[in-house]
Amino acid sequence: MAVTFLHIADTHIGVETYGRLDPATGLNTRVQDFTNCLAFCFDTAIERDVDFVVHSGDAYKSCDPSATHQRELARCVHNLSQAGIPLVMVVGNHDAPVAFGKANSVDIFKTLSTEGVHVADTDCIIDLQTRSGLVQVACLPWLHRSHLLATEDCKDLTEAEVQQHLQQLGSRIVEGLAARVDTNTPVILASHVAVADALLSGSERTAVIGRDPVFLTSTLAQQAFDYVALGHIHRHQDMNPQAAPPVVYSGSIDRIDFGEEDETKGCCIVSIDQQGPGMPKSTSYEFLPTPARPFRTIRVDVSHSSDPTQSIVNELTRHDLRDHIVRIIYRTDSGPAQLDFPRLRKVTQDAALVAGIFPDTERELKQRRSSVTRDMGLAKVLEAYIDNTSRLAPLKDDLLSCALALEAEEEAG
Repeated sequence: MAVTFLHIADTHIGVETYGRLDPATGLNTRVQDFTNCLAFCFDTAIERDVDFVVHSGDAYKSCDPSATHQRELARCVHNLSQAGIPLVMVVGNHDAPVAFGKANSVDIFKTLSTEGVHVADTDCIIDLQTRSGLVQVACLPWLHRSHLLATEDCKDLTEAEVQQHLQQLGSRIVEGLAARVDTNTPVILASHVAVADALLSGSERTAVIGRDPVFLTSTLAQQAFDYVALGHIHRHQDMNPQAAPPVVYSGSIDRIDFGEEDETKGCCIVSIDQQGPGMPKSTSYEFLPTPARPFRTIRVDVSHSSDPTQSIVNELTRHDLRDHIVRIIYRTDSGPAQLDFPRLRKVTQDAALVAGIFPDTERELKQRRSSVTRDMGLAKVLEAYIDNTSRLAPLKDDLLSCALALEAEEEAG
């Protein structure tokens, strides 16, 4: 018999960047986009009659969602609950309050004991009685530094020492969870963490690197688990390809910014097949794209054009921009061009939003020496060095990923 479930993460209800007010509903269009993608995922779960759903963190954009944002998420959760499909929600960094002891953004479902909804705000093992039998979900929510700094022994730690302690704590928790589960049943690890060699998207490169505790794939890929359902990194990827168990980031359900322009967004439908108790299990998964809002960057060189507006119009007409969020970047060597903006607005009237029309002026930049302090971690020091060495720029992502993997491996012994 096979157990099937939906793996989703980073739904970020409440993102309003690049949105506008929809006069028909009074909602920000980006809130509608993310809610539509979440509804698509949950509706698919209902249509495919999955046994349960795992949400691996960051339900909302922030830990203090507005009443409107709470309503939009609650509507989707209610539909899932009404269909009799259990939901496990792991608390992510965007869900967790900075101050120790305050409620997280999804605590309300736990407080109300919403039928079939399980909220993991600390490491735990949840026994799910599904239509296909018992399933265990081992949960490791976001390891917030405030929990560590609240203890007397850790309050004076440097940033690097805090990260090291959190990584060591997380590794011990994962090993403890793996030792406690019943491997005769399907077992999933659901966690909101950063993996050392994960490929990052756009703004994540500055938001994640050097600030988050980072784990090795091997730390999470314990043989006791049949599937590792991760959240936190917005790019869909399997960190343990052609090996067991799959260690998968489902990715965010919609694009946050232009740094995610070329990424396909979605969720995962996972199947764990087992012929009987104690028999070997096999896991497979399918990535399911969501109807995410498309982003498009249009680049035009007008440095030698006698009519910059016409040059931009010519390029715009080559693209289907309907319902896209668009930005236009034009290259000039003589400062911002004199553009006919009403004409450009007319050409882009079918776009969902024009985020801006920006000059990209060629100019010589004086190289500045990056400042490095003793408290900076390896990733931040290396990033500063790469930013100060132009020839290394194309290798930045690979160098940082390798450095983080080496650092995590050293700390893991």
